[in-house]
Amino acid sequence: MSDIEQKQRDMLLRVARALPPDLIERMAFVGGSTTALLLNDPIARQGVRYTLDVDLIVGTEGRGHWTRIQDRLRQCGFSESPEDDVICRMRLGELIVDFMPTEASILGFTNRWYRRALETSQTYRLDHDLCINLLDPVYFVATKLEAFKGRGNEDLLRSHDLEDIITLVDGRKPLGDEIASTDQDVSTYIAQEFARLLRHPDFDYAIAGNITDPGRADIVWERWRRIAQENEHDSP
Repeated sequence: MSDIEQKQRDMLLRVARALPPDLIERMAFVGGSTTALLLNDPIARQGVRYTLDVDLIVGTEGRGHWTRIQDRLRQCGFSESPEDDVICRMRLGELIVDFMPTEASILGFTNRWYRRALETSQTYRLDHDLCINLLDPVYFVATKLEAFKGRGNEDLLRSHDLEDIITLVDGRKPLGDEIASTDQDVSTYIAQEFARLLRHPDFDYAIAGNITDPGRADIVWERWRRIAQENEHDSP
């Protein structure tokens, strides 16, 4: 396990152990800190990026419910910091933790795939005595694509979201089959976004900047094209 992968796992463990069982059951871990957990290629795991925060999707049932969850989080040691201007952000000591509700009405925004990503999340054993909800790889990609189109301003050369997607394509061989076997609306969405990125003039630089080994870069290109072509259905 690389130093970065170990640090990411330690961050996840710290957050998960601070959450009581009833809260952790209604949350799913997402974001760059979880990328390595989805990879089955040890070489690709060596290339995961370091991230400073932990992200979680939170199942919510209205603003009042969200307020109660926030109160519980404060009781567990999470707190808001005057240093932060992100409205979903809290801190556990110095560790940055973003709690993102599934309902757009709470914060004024959300990710279109968050709710289904939470519903389809998978149990992952993070430690011998601790399990968390981890996003299905397909919905990891979908949420990252949506974030890339929003906060990333579609900047291919600076986007951490795109970097994480490229890393997953590189390090998870069955991803194409997993996308093909999922619900058609999400497989079509991913295929159309992959196809659009293939047409972007900076996409080859994005691949080269994240996958330095030419042989592995060729594999990423092949897998990316396959996902774009095999899952792009006839929907507009």
